[in-house]
Amino acid sequence: MSLPTRGDVARAYDAIAAEYDRSRDRPWPEVVEFAKSLPPRAIVADLGCGSGRHARVFAAEGHRVVGLDASAGLLEIVRRKVPQAAFVRGDLCGLPFRDSRFPAAVAVATIHHLPSERERLTAMREIARVLRPGGRALVTVWSLRQGSEEKRRGSRPAGADPRDVWVPWRAGGEEVQRFYHLFEDGELPALILAAGLRVAKYFRSADNYVAVAERDG
Repeated sequence: MSLPTRGDVARAYDAIAAEYDRSRDRPWPEVVEFAKSLPPRAIVADLGCGSGRHARVFAAEGHRVVGLDASAGLLEIVRRKVPQAAFVRGDLCGLPFRDSRFPAAVAVATIHHLPSERERLTAMREIARVLRPGGRALVTVWSLRQGSEEKRRGSRPAGADPRDVWVPWRAGGEEVQRFYHLFEDGELPALILAAGLRVAKYFRSADNYVAVAERDG
């Protein structure tokens, strides 16, 4: 299979939206910590909000959430689950928000679905653009070196770059292929710096790299 378009990625999540929601209910502890670190009633951009497990965290902390996802199926679910937040269908590479709109943003397990280095850099630059001076963004991606058997099982190359893979989602006797670009150690900080942001924190957590990026004030 050739590399997907961003539209292909969104359609894959439309196909598995209901079962994905049932399997993705527990929030990441890094997101919970980030939410608690923000000033009261901060406006948070949840970029790649999925079915809302992290939007609920920010809303519970009293923050105002604006969620974005490319999957219409996931957005239908999240609007029911977190009615107090605002959600929009959109593209990471062209965020429909004005410059310097948000003091905080999260992009959890989203950047790694973008098929090309150019698109991943464009998305990070968009995050930089919508952050206020002094604003922070929590960004997570899958690591190239996976310790999880579930993630390794069935994955196969998606192109010439060995970091690009297809990972199957199996449900109801059917299989939907999801594209991932697996990040090498140091690749995420380099992307953040190339987008004009500062790396405030960077570490590995299980099979993921996690970074907090800051826009200079």
